[in-house]
Amino acid sequence: MRVSRPPSGSLSGCPVGLPAAKNAGVKGFPDKLARVSGSGKARNTTAPGPAAPATGMPAVADIGKALKAGRITPRVALDRVVERIVASRVGPNGPAAVKEKLGAALRQTLEDDPMLAAKIRALGDE
Repeated sequence: MRVSRPPSGSLSGCPVGLPAAKNAGVKGFPDKLARVSGSGKARNTTAPGPAAPATGMPAVADIGKALKAGRITPRVALDRVVERIVASRVGPNGPAAVKEKLGAALRQTLEDDPMLAAKIRALGDE
């Protein structure tokens, strides 16, 4: 396969009818963001901050801490996580039948998925 050059002059300059790009780099970009956000001061955009939790997901850190401390078994931890997921998705006033069906579907998925099942079994080994 042979690669040839484009005809001379075809890639030089700005295409006809389009204004030239002022500054294609990122110089000054943080300042522009600060002006748009109204803070007036540019922030350090290179260092990432703490990750924001996923919207709508229930917090389960306390369940993880209790499991690591040995206060609950992996089975109890799993049941509590499923209960929180169901409660967050269906809501406190949701129909009991829907809660039961969703909880059963989640538990069945956890048992049927080989990767998830292996991770759950590993919780009991730790």
